[in-house]
Amino acid sequence: METLNVKENLKITKNRILEAEVLATAIHFVQIERGLSVGFVVSNGKNNSDKLLSIRQKVDSALEDIKKVYASTHGDTSVLNSLSDLSEKRASVDSLSINAPDTNAYFTKNIKTFLDVALIIPPLIDDKDGRNIIQAYTHLATSKEALGQIRANLNGAFSKNSFVEDTFFKFGGSLGAYNVNLGKFDVLASDKVKRFYRDTYKGESVDKITAMMDIARSKGMSGGFGVEPSVWFNEATTSIDLLRDIELELYKDVLKLADLKIEKTNSDIAVLLLSLVIVLLLFFISVIIIFKNITDSIKNIQAGLFSFFTFLNQKTDKAESINLDSKDEFGQMAKVINENISSIEKGLLADANTVANAVETANKVKAGYLNVQITVLPNNPQLVELRNVLNEMLVGLNANIEKSLNTLKIYATNNFTSRADKASLEGEVASLIDGINNLGNEISTMLSSSLTNGLDLQTEASTLKQSVELLLTSSNQQAASLEETAAAMEEMTSNVQNNVAKSNDMAL
Repeated sequence: METLNVKENLKITKNRILEAEVLATAIHFVQIERGLSVGFVVSNGKNNSDKLLSIRQKVDSALEDIKKVYASTHGDTSVLNSLSDLSEKRASVDSLSINAPDTNAYFTKNIKTFLDVALIIPPLIDDKDGRNIIQAYTHLATSKEALGQIRANLNGAFSKNSFVEDTFFKFGGSLGAYNVNLGKFDVLASDKVKRFYRDTYKGESVDKITAMMDIARSKGMSGGFGVEPSVWFNEATTSIDLLRDIELELYKDVLKLADLKIEKTNSDIAVLLLSLVIVLLLFFISVIIIFKNITDSIKNIQAGLFSFFTFLNQKTDKAESINLDSKDEFGQMAKVINENISSIEKGLLADANTVANAVETANKVKAGYLNVQITVLPNNPQLVELRNVLNEMLVGLNANIEKSLNTLKIYATNNFTSRADKASLEGEVASLIDGINNLGNEISTMLSSSLTNGLDLQTEASTLKQSVELLLTSSNQQAASLEETAAAMEEMTSNVQNNVAKSNDMAL
């Protein structure tokens, strides 16, 4: 983003440089038109008539260039408003209806307007190098404009061989501006432009105008310069052209610098874009890898959870752990889940063992064994509580049944005086103990009744014994009588049988 901002700033810098360049071109040609126009008016149309048309065309072309460049840079072309009456002024110059001072003042005013616009361009430039070079140009242009004013001023002074009115003071002000701005230009210009300036702005013409300006300054208001005006004008024009060459080199250098910076920025942007593409490519590859890892991790976790849920639903007897040992959050999650699965699995197995032990205990109770306990400790707190309650129930039930059995065992020894303590028992067990106690009561009552009946039977038996004894005595007596009767009957039978035998014999 910063590189793009730099590029945009460089484009803006180049636009400002292009604006300054077309302004510099326009200033240069307007300066020339000013000099030619003033010369034309001063000579009453004798001088420069052959040059005015050509320079005016160059000025017009420079003004059109300003419009084109400002249109492309979206600049403010209101700077051209000051030249809206240029055609009228030129017509006045051609008709000699305007004097030389007014002609000079008109063009100088417009040149100053252009220079003022050029002066506000450097603060609008963010690039330090470009800003310094354009700032250097403003000093060079100001110095060149000062030299142009000196050329016009001394041209009149050398023609009259003296300064008139305040022209000497204007010359002094222009000379100061010329020297000061050349010094500032030398400070701000790039090393390359400085070298070009020092190699270019020298020689016969520069030496001559320097010498002629020194003469004018030293002679001052006393006059008597002894300088040919045409020589001065030509040498000053040549020097101004040299400054123009420096301007052109300066803009060539600054535009090249701007283009190089833009090219470098474009390269940086290309590298940045390439890097961005590579980063994005690596990012997408990383995203794909991460997504795959996440997907695989989720699948592993999902498979582990499904296995665990299957185990919870008792469809399997073992929960498979999640096979994921990565160091990321999923790995940590899998580790925590595995630990919890293992803990829950152990707890459920402990609960299952407790339930199995409870079933075994229940079967023993069903078979008749009451002195049993659920010995396996479950994991589930509710099952722990249930186990404790069931064990307490079994202990209580066993105690009550054992109490009843002990009572029955005592009854088995024909001791029916013992009773089972019901205490605060309720329900069927209380009814059972009541039944046993009632049984003891009934048996005791029955035995008491049997004892009474036995005593009665004993009394009756004694009476019966006596009767039996009497009966036995009578029976014995009767038996003796019967024996005697039987003997008599046997004797009678024997007699009968003998009689029969004798009868048979007699019959034969």
